[in-house]
Amino acid sequence: MKFDTIIIGGGLSGLTCGIALAKAGQNVAVVSAGQSNLHFSSGSFDLVGYNDGQAVKDPFKALEQMPETHPYHKIGNPDSLAEQARKLLDEAGVKMTGDNHKNHYRLSPVGKLIPTWLTMDGLFTVNSAEELNGKQICLGNIVGFLDFPVPYLADGLRHYGATVDLCTVTTPRLEHARQSPSEMRATNIANYLADDENVQEVAEALEKALPGKVDLLLLPAVLGIANDHAAKRLQQLLPVETKFVATMPPSVPGTRIQTLLRQYFQKLGGTLLPNDTVVKGQIKNNNVVRVYTENLAETPLEASHFVLAAGSFLSGGLASNYDGIFEPIFRLDMEGSNKRTDWTADKLFDRQPYQSYGVKTDNRFLVSKDNNTINNMYAIGTMLSGNDPRMATSTGIDLLTALSVASAVTSK
Repeated sequence: MKFDTIIIGGGLSGLTCGIALAKAGQNVAVVSAGQSNLHFSSGSFDLVGYNDGQAVKDPFKALEQMPETHPYHKIGNPDSLAEQARKLLDEAGVKMTGDNHKNHYRLSPVGKLIPTWLTMDGLFTVNSAEELNGKQICLGNIVGFLDFPVPYLADGLRHYGATVDLCTVTTPRLEHARQSPSEMRATNIANYLADDENVQEVAEALEKALPGKVDLLLLPAVLGIANDHAAKRLQQLLPVETKFVATMPPSVPGTRIQTLLRQYFQKLGGTLLPNDTVVKGQIKNNNVVRVYTENLAETPLEASHFVLAAGSFLSGGLASNYDGIFEPIFRLDMEGSNKRTDWTADKLFDRQPYQSYGVKTDNRFLVSKDNNTINNMYAIGTMLSGNDPRMATSTGIDLLTALSVASAVTSK
């Protein structure tokens, strides 16, 4: 099978790059191993969240102060790429709110306000912690649902000055799910509450359980795997302003983002190879000629360009053993120490060096092997070296490097 570009990895960076290339008229294939890190997503995307441990107000000012080794310094015009990312998400049906030059705050599942760039419509956000002071909030939950830690959320909201009441509800449909604890996960509940009749039952139960005076009702984000219809329907049925808060994984907002991006990619003519893994590739004269996948066995995939978007250590895009760190498919050049004692810091909350390790690229994101540049293979996203997760830049790296490489590929 032959394509213009083959992308290895079907997470945020891989799908974003694939969509941008398909929009430009390319014949693109995305090889996706299955669930991506989007299943852990909060429903928000960050450009720069923190600098020296302090919350960032203007992410683009902070971006300029990044270390020279950070992937952001290899992209041409981050402001323009950020706008492209916002437009692409909107076209895919991922409706977001946010300002490129002003972070807002999302509420984490444990009640902490986190600075962020873009957040899905319907999720709870504030521009500052002061907005919570004096607010009458009701935290609602489903009986038996443990991935929404209400005590932590309540303590966090009270810390910011809010008055918090609690309520829990159930319905016959949800009681059926509760008979098996494994069914009381966010994505399973979303499937149970996929139709209007079940949403109506939840709305009626919540309305009965509401305390006297409420400014805002906060609920776990467990509605809408494929779209936001159920969530919007519930908001319309309730007599009080209602917003949603991301739960502990699995994440319904993240699953919805992946679903919508996949659908848009395929609508544009892209080929998705789900639940498959690239296991080896052939390089000739400093060009990747073909790759082979687990499912297709000896049937090769050929293309003019290849993009590695397989993620970092968590998703298997990077790996390690007693001999060092490595990229497992092509054994590309890496940036990072092979000395195991250098990988971690003694204190848990200090910068952990291994988290900044990754694939070595030039200023165009072209990779290399044995110090020879591979002329038609790029790397994007969190497998790139130079990332520091403490700064909350990973999703921004995914989006902006994906669009930067898509532009480079189509300009050749």
